[in-house]
Amino acid sequence: MKKTIDFILLRKEAYLFDTKLYIAKAFVTVLTAYTVGQRLPLVQKDMISILFGLMMTLEPVTVTGIRSGMNQIIATFLGALATTVIITIFGINLITVALSVSATLLLCLKINWREVSPVAIFTSIYMTQYVQYTAKGEASELQTFLLRILALGFGVCIAILYNFLFSIFFYQRMEKKRITHLYEAIAGHMKHIKAGLEDNQVSIFYREKEDISATFHGIDWLMSLLHDKEKEEKLKRKISPKTRYQEIVTFKKMLFCLRNITHLIYDILYLLTNDTLVLDAKERKLIAGILERFINECSGMSLYYEKGIIHHTVPDQFSEKIIRTDNRIENDLAGIKDMLKRLKVMQI
Repeated sequence: MKKTIDFILLRKEAYLFDTKLYIAKAFVTVLTAYTVGQRLPLVQKDMISILFGLMMTLEPVTVTGIRSGMNQIIATFLGALATTVIITIFGINLITVALSVSATLLLCLKINWREVSPVAIFTSIYMTQYVQYTAKGEASELQTFLLRILALGFGVCIAILYNFLFSIFFYQRMEKKRITHLYEAIAGHMKHIKAGLEDNQVSIFYREKEDISATFHGIDWLMSLLHDKEKEEKLKRKISPKTRYQEIVTFKKMLFCLRNITHLIYDILYLLTNDTLVLDAKERKLIAGILERFINECSGMSLYYEKGIIHHTVPDQFSEKIIRTDNRIENDLAGIKDMLKRLKVMQI
């Protein structure tokens, strides 16, 4: 029964990332866009662009949503430009459809070789498959493009409106929930290292070296959101003196500490997978004991940001030397301890 319930319900990570709120916002936003769009003679012809653009613009931070919407509109111009030139000269056929997509890919990669905009690709396909016709029954690239851009713009505007409304009334604990997740992720890495030391299983360290990249990605993703949130709070300060600007700045400082801790954990993993470093049973036990204290601290901080429960402190000093011939792991552990102390001082 429990397995069935767990399968149906969302995981804890979904709660920490406000997934339920995201689903509720998507429902209300789509409902609004579809209801209003059906009453507008022109854009009602292209509900696909409305809903597609809307869903890609929904973000927890208004500034992030605005940037996403603008990127979609720019990408639409790129896809439409490349496709219009080709089909105006050669018409629409199996060669030009493929050529339009390829030309759009080339244009996107010339601008940013690291990524290709799915919106630009969608537009290049749209321009050849969702063609609009004039009153005389002639294919019109201009009308096709205008319908695409108007429908997309309408969906983006609706999404930005709801991003703004939800940012006012909800998402007040967004940063704390994400910080909670990062503390749990970092504690998880240290638990696995501790288990590897206790069981003398080097394979665990290799696996953690791969898995820790997800934590780095999570920190960078949250930092990006906080940058946008900081801009948003600066704008709010022009309207009202009561903003969360200073709190957002503190959260950014906390993320720098968490990033440093993650780097130090990675360095420990690097050393533990290095054949030149051999630890005896006593040394492994000492390191595992220190990690246990750090795990308890991270779990306590996680509990604090999730439920407001006060946690204990990190011991000021290590009781004895860890490594006889190489103190790099000891330095890494000392660095983690220092970062945890700083995080406690910044506790919000």
